[in-house]
Amino acid sequence: MTDAEYPVLYEAGQLVNVLAKKRTSLVDYNNDPSTTFADLQAFFTALEDRVTKNGAADFDEVSDDVEIETYADGTGVIRTYRGWFPVTSVAGPGSSPRFQIDLRAEVPPNDLDRQIIQRAAALISDDAVWNRADNRKCPADAKTVSIYCADERATVEVTGGSHHRRPALELVRVIVEERTKGKKYKHRLMDYNNDPTTTLADVKSLFAEALARIK
Repeated sequence: MTDAEYPVLYEAGQLVNVLAKKRTSLVDYNNDPSTTFADLQAFFTALEDRVTKNGAADFDEVSDDVEIETYADGTGVIRTYRGWFPVTSVAGPGSSPRFQIDLRAEVPPNDLDRQIIQRAAALISDDAVWNRADNRKCPADAKTVSIYCADERATVEVTGGSHHRRPALELVRVIVEERTKGKKYKHRLMDYNNDPTTTLADVKSLFAEALARIK
């Protein structure tokens, strides 16, 4: 599964930094008083060339496996890189099933997710085991863990495998996003973890709040 918009948005983001000769956003470049209509025309011409040249490789970079689990009552869940969503109906022969997906809300956390968050909280019990320099790489033998790696390790320990968008991780991301409105984080869990203003008490309260929200 791939995001059809990704190559265009990715290449646009890379190109605007080149044209502006500094790190900026599409919005800021558009609103910059020094940006002219001719600049915009040149931008779209260059963007078309970049997407034509690099689009296929960009797709390969973000393609992801999709898991679809269905149950006897015709419902199920689809697990994607965007999140886990309910499958509301399944029909058709086994080799060519047809199914409907409810994209209005992601699958809520369950008891397994509760166990994952409890275990993640236990993994960051004090400053000595908290990795303050997360890079989203989580070796199994690491002596310290970040918020992201604690979530990943806990998921493996509880369920036997890991999925980037498991409801437990999504819930933690939502809370981090609520706590950090206005901060330009590229990766919410990593940047919140590495933010010098984030304390161990913040991390513990993050997991506690996540547990409180699981019904």
